[in-house]
Amino acid sequence: MARTSSGSFLTALGIALGIGLVSAPMVGLVGAAPTPGKIGVIDLEKTLYETPAGKRASDAFDKTRKAKQAELDKKQKDLQKAAAELDKQAAVLKPDVLADKKKVLEKQFVELQQTYVKLEKDLAGERTKLVQDVLKKAEPIIEQIAKEEGVMMVLDQSATLWVDQSVDLTDKLNAKMK
Repeated sequence: MARTSSGSFLTALGIALGIGLVSAPMVGLVGAAPTPGKIGVIDLEKTLYETPAGKRASDAFDKTRKAKQAELDKKQKDLQKAAAELDKQAAVLKPDVLADKKKVLEKQFVELQQTYVKLEKDLAGERTKLVQDVLKKAEPIIEQIAKEEGVMMVLDQSATLWVDQSVDLTDKLNAKMK
């Protein structure tokens, strides 16, 4: 009988240790899981348009955009004027001369379209650079605010679908941006 009870005891002990070994890693995992941190958001567009640094950058961008738009508008008006003149002359021009002039106008139109696409691409690149420059200036300030607020991560508001205004750090950032 002693064997039976000691055998049962060892079996029970083995089961208890087995359960302990199986559950210990789980308890460790649960205990080691990171606690969710506070997340903040910044509205970079608002920072671009409301802070002195953002306004300077936006003004420079607008000046460049307007200059490029003026260049494009001039080329478009010149092309329209040339097309109107060709329409007036169409009745008196020989067919081969008219065809040649139309080809020249078509070529100029294609060049105008290419210029438009290039200017759009250039402006998009300049806009990206503008945002990066302002963000570079804002980054240490954002880090400081995040640490003060106990925030673990800061996202641009444009990357979120909904945000509780209590986590919006934009006004704090904008107050410190020069």
